[in-house]
Amino acid sequence: MNRLLSVLAVCLLIPAAAGARDMNQKFGIGYEQSVGGVSGINLKYHIKKFTIAGTVGFDIFKPTDSDPRSAVRFAAGAFYDFASFKKVNMGIGLRVNAGWKNAEAVNAGRRKELGCTDNDSCSGMVKSGDVWQVNLEIPLVVEVFLSDHFAFTLSAGFVITILTEDEVVLGTDRLNPSMASGTAESGFGFSLGMGSMLATAGFMVYF
Repeated sequence: MNRLLSVLAVCLLIPAAAGARDMNQKFGIGYEQSVGGVSGINLKYHIKKFTIAGTVGFDIFKPTDSDPRSAVRFAAGAFYDFASFKKVNMGIGLRVNAGWKNAEAVNAGRRKELGCTDNDSCSGMVKSGDVWQVNLEIPLVVEVFLSDHFAFTLSAGFVITILTEDEVVLGTDRLNPSMASGTAESGFGFSLGMGSMLATAGFMVYF
């Protein structure tokens, strides 16, 4: 709840001119860390008071003596601006976050935790296959405009976490460790609030 209040406080500290900013049919590209744990390139398109958005990020590493290790994260959602001003828009939405990590990346991480090298048999390690994770979020999003073409965003909200294996794929555990989002066990959990004091953040450039 403190993080939600931080987002609201930012809005109150920024004076808003009379009238709402016209965002209809505006397209933007930028970077964002979602409440559900996906960070990467973010695309947005505004249709009157509604916004559709997608975020994608990935990691890949090819060791010289083993198969590639890779992970992909993506998010898609829709938002409604219930409060619009010249400098600030505030909205609420629904976003699906998904992450995939291949078996090579998962098992390399487990070997490292046990202090084994890639050539060790690593006694006691439980091998894994590819791993999926899905986080559903209901974010409160604040978009603050510094000009007609540049804005930064802050988000906080509710997250439902679903893990298929004993492995975390999405990055919420690094943002705000909790029993629901930071535990590498298969199952599901629920969290309110995420991120640092100013929630998760990003920026957008509009054309």
